[in-house]
Amino acid sequence: MKPYPFLLALFLAPACAPTPPAPASDPDEIEWKMIKLQENFSTYDTDGDDLISHEELKTAMIQNGGQNVTDSKVNKVMKFYDFNGDGKISLREAQSGAVSGPEELIDEVR
Repeated sequence: MKPYPFLLALFLAPACAPTPPAPASDPDEIEWKMIKLQENFSTYDTDGDDLISHEELKTAMIQNGGQNVTDSKVNKVMKFYDFNGDGKISLREAQSGAVSGPEELIDEVR
C-alpha cells in the first residue's frame, strides 16, 4: 500500500457510495467527484472557516492512513493545493488540485 494514496482521495475518499463506473471525462463522474470533494472538504475543515489549514491537513492525512506524516510532507501537499500561497486550501483550490491530478505529488511525498 502506498503511504499517501489518499492525496487525491483526501477530498474524495470517505464516501458511502462507490464511484460509478465511467470514464474520467464523463460529466457524471466529474460531478460525483466534485460533490464528494465538497462533502469531505467540510469534514476536514474542523474550525468551519471554509479553509483547510496546515494542522487540519496534517490531521486529515493521519486520519486517512498517512504513515510518518511530517511537517515537510504536509508542506508539500499544501504547496500543491494552495494556488494563491496564503497557507490555506480553499474549496476552489482543492477542486483545482483534484482536476490537475496529484499523481506526481504522491511519488514525491513517499
